Formats: sequence, structure tokens, C-alpha cells
Amino acid sequence: MNTVFQIIGSLGVFLYGMKLMSDALQRLSGEKLRLIMRSMASNRFKGILSGTLVTSIIQSSSVTTVMVVSFVNAGLLTLREAIGVIMGANLGTTATAWIVAILGFKFSLSSIALPIVGVGMITTFCKKPGWRSTGEMMIGFGLLFMGLDFLKASVPDIGANPEALAWISHYSNMGFLSTLLFLVFGIILTLIVQSSSVAMAITVTMAAKGWISFEASAAIVLGENIGTTITALLASIPAGLTAKRAAITHTTFNVLGVVWMLVVFHWFTDLVCYLVPLNDAPTADTLKAMGITNFDTLTGTAKTMAMEQIALPSRVALFHSMFNLTNICILVWFVPVIEKIACWVLKGDAHKNQTSAQKVDYLAANIHEMGELALFEGQKELVKLSRISGDMFNGFVHVIQNPDKDLSSAVAKLRDMEEESDTLAVSLANFFVKCAAHDLSKNSIKIVTRNMIIVPELEEMCDSCYRLIKLARKRYRKQLFDAMLESEVFLDFCEQMNKFVQFADKSLDKSSISEEVLEDSVKMREKLDSLRKSLRKEAIRQMEATGVTKGGILFIEILSACERVNSHAMNILEAMNPRLI
Repeated sequence: MNTVFQIIGSLGVFLYGMKLMSDALQRLSGEKLRLIMRSMASNRFKGILSGTLVTSIIQSSSVTTVMVVSFVNAGLLTLREAIGVIMGANLGTTATAWIVAILGFKFSLSSIALPIVGVGMITTFCKKPGWRSTGEMMIGFGLLFMGLDFLKASVPDIGANPEALAWISHYSNMGFLSTLLFLVFGIILTLIVQSSSVAMAITVTMAAKGWISFEASAAIVLGENIGTTITALLASIPAGLTAKRAAITHTTFNVLGVVWMLVVFHWFTDLVCYLVPLNDAPTADTLKAMGITNFDTLTGTAKTMAMEQIALPSRVALFHSMFNLTNICILVWFVPVIEKIACWVLKGDAHKNQTSAQKVDYLAANIHEMGELALFEGQKELVKLSRISGDMFNGFVHVIQNPDKDLSSAVAKLRDMEEESDTLAVSLANFFVKCAAHDLSKNSIKIVTRNMIIVPELEEMCDSCYRLIKLARKRYRKQLFDAMLESEVFLDFCEQMNKFVQFADKSLDKSSISEEVLEDSVKMREKLDSLRKSLRKEAIRQMEATGVTKGGILFIEILSACERVNSHAMNILEAMNPRLI
């Protein structure tokens, strides 16, 4: 029982180190990774390259696949583009196997892992966020190899457990059935630990300790490739239909790969053994890392078994890489078929009954998986909210300028837009609150802070626009045809105000606005304010001359609502200037 707890603790240190390193790498390069993902996913081959690159950097295929599912859910990637990125993520995750196999079993890092943690800890006290993230990455790197070192020490030598050796030998000599049994074991193992990296570390360690043969290790690796798809499937549950299909393509791709690999399994493993031959003169570091102290005294079968033990980690890593690379080379030409399979499994309209608010709720539910990589999707939904506000003001202008038309359907549509804006604003606020609770880079914290300022401004702008629409409807319903509402000056004011609102909304497409742009917006606001005041004075003057009318009061109410819209638009523009945050 003590051995079991030691193994669990070792895996905990390994997994925590991997997570710490992955999170730090995301903070250091999260924005660049988002740009890589978006710009390099235009076709399946670029998608494979971007998926491989991103996964190799952040050392987590789970984060990459969750990000891909979220991109599909937000409409940033098509299903076909997502398949290419998912293929690349499968190849990128093989970097973990090489790190474990080479650095963990070719070199003895136990003596330097702790100093790395110490240096990383000192670096985390630096003022610059980049240095702090680098320090956390070093701590994660050190903990990863400390965990691996603990794991190697915790797993007992199979030679001291003859009963276990006999039991494993029994299940290893059942031909093709043994391959299937170890494949199922790999699936279950990955489902339990919820990390293909941890599952791979366990597999390589068991192989290096002699518990399982290379063929059994390879079968477990195949199972891990299927088991790791559960992350994307679980992440897609609250998402839209297209996102669910993206998760299914991940499973389909990996299952198809395992199916053809089972057909050529023994030939493929023989090829890997040929490419990684036995080494009869390993280095002292390798022997120390493997825990072999008497290699020079070994002869015959014992020496051959020791050489096979030394070669096993590299063979397992090479099998993992070659399998995924070959699978990509074969199935990349069948991406449309994989897409059709996913659409056949989940039938229906991908865009039916899926609102922007639902998309943001989905993203917020998976923020713990995505970290830095989630911010861009939230930004896209923020832009959609700004477009709603712009469309609603356009709706007011349309209603006020068309007194003779039946506008019931148009007003009903604008009412639905206002309700959607309220729901979306609440979802976005919750989303950015969860982002703020996550460990983000300094630049990302600024983005989250700015967006949390902008969201309520956009919501209030939508409310003010709907207030204008109701006032315009009131004019026609009660026949309050005030001449000021039909004057060229007021129509010109509405036109200029529309430009100002659109200018504020389009600014959200950018990362920030300059001082010059902000000065131009201030001038636009001042001009609008001057026009509004002159219109208000003229309305009051006419009421004093001809008597107070309900039409005149309505006109002043409309001007007041316009002032609120302008005020919210100006607040958004000011929030977009980094100096004012």
C-alpha cells in the first residue's frame, strides 16, 4: 500500500509540474499562440502545422483540443479546419514522450532538478511579468523531473516480484488478444488520470522497469490515443452542434488510426526496433538514470535484457511519434470523409438555437482548461455585443424616418435584440470575472479589466437605444408629429450620431486606440453635444412661443436618450485607450 501512495504522490508532483510549466508558457506566448492558431488554420496542412506547434509549446494536447472546440463553437474555425489542427495536436503531444524518454531516462536530472526549482523560485520575485512566468516555467520543469525521478524510484523492480512477473507474462503471451487487452488498459489509464502526459510517463516507467514489453507498451500507447479524446468530448457537452462534431472528429481520427495500426502492429513495432537498435555501450548517465549499477558484469541473456530495458523508453517515444505522423499522412486526404462521419453521427442544423450568450457560457465553463487562450473568444463575443448596439441605433433611425410604414415586425426584432444584449452582457461579465480569477499575464489582465469596463457600457447603450425606439413608436402611436423631429437639422444630428456610435463599436476590433484617435472622438462628441444643445434650445423656444405640446416634450426626451447613448460610446472609446485604464 505504501508503494501505491508513493506512486500516486509521484504522479501528483509530475502532473503539477506539467501544469505549472504549461500555464507559464501560455502566459509567455498565449497571444501569439492564438494568432498562430487563427492565421494558420486556413487549410488542413497549415492546421496540422499550427496544431503541432501550439501543442509542442504548451505541452498539452487537452488544452489545444479544448481551444479548437471553443474556436469552432465561436465560429472562428470551420469543422474542416478544426480537423487539421486536431491532427497536429496529436503529433505535438508526442513531444512529452520524448522529454520523458530522453531527459528522464538518458540523463540523471535528480541532482539538478532541485536547483532549477530554486532558481525558478528566485526568478518569480522579479517585477517583470515575463520573468515571473519564466520562473514559474522553471519551477514546473524542475517539479516535472522530480516527479519522474520519484516515480522511477517508487515503481519496484519486476525481478523482486516473481508473482507479478508471472501474472504479466501470462497476459503478454496471448497473441493479438494481449494487444487488445493492453490497448483497453491504455484507454482506462488515460480516462483515470485525465492526462495523456501522465499516462505516457507511467507507460515509459513501467517499460523501463521491465514490467511490460515494448509490444505491450506500444499497445498501451494506442489506447492512450483513444482515451485522451475524452477531454474534448466532455468539453463539448455544453457547446453547440458544430463544436460537438469537432470533438467527435478527434475521436474518429484516433480510432481510425488505431484500427489500421492493429492490422500492421507487429510489422510496425519491428520497424521501430530496427530504427532504435540495442546499445551495448551505454553512457554512465544513462545507466544511472535507468538504475542499472552492474551492467559491465552482465553477460548473455541478462545483458541483452538490460540493453532492451535501456532502449525501451526511446522505442516507446518513437512508436508514439511514428504512429501519429503516419496516421496524419494517411488520413489527411480523408478529412472530408471524417467530417461527413461526424455530421452523420450528430445530425441537425449547426446554427439552430445557438445564441452568442450560449457560446460565452460554454467558454466560461472551460476557462480552467484554456487559461490565456480563452481571451480572444471572449473578445469576439464582445464585438458582437457592440454590433448589436450599433444595429439597434440604426433601427431607431429607420423607425423615426419611416412614419408611414408598418414597423411592428421591425420593432419586435429590435426588442429581441435588446433582450439578447442583456443576456449576452451578463454572460460576458461572468466570463471575464472567471478570466480575472485565473493566473494571467500583465497584458491579459489589462484586456480583462478594459473589457469589464466596456461590457456594462455596451449594455446601457443597448438599453438607451431601445428607449429611443420606444419613444419613436410612441410618436406614431399617439400621433405626436412635432416638426422638430422631421427637420433637416435633427436628421443630420441622427446621421452624425450614427457615425459616432459605429466609430465606437468598430474600435473594439482593435487592441487599443491611440491618443490621436481619442482626440478625434472627443471632437466628434463635442460637436454632437453642441448640436444636441442647440436643438434642445430651439425646441424650448418653440414651446415658449406656441405653447407646451406633448410632441415637444417627446422631442426633448429623445434628445436626452441620445445624450446617454453618446456618453456610453465616449466611455467605450476612453476605455480603449491604454493610458486611461
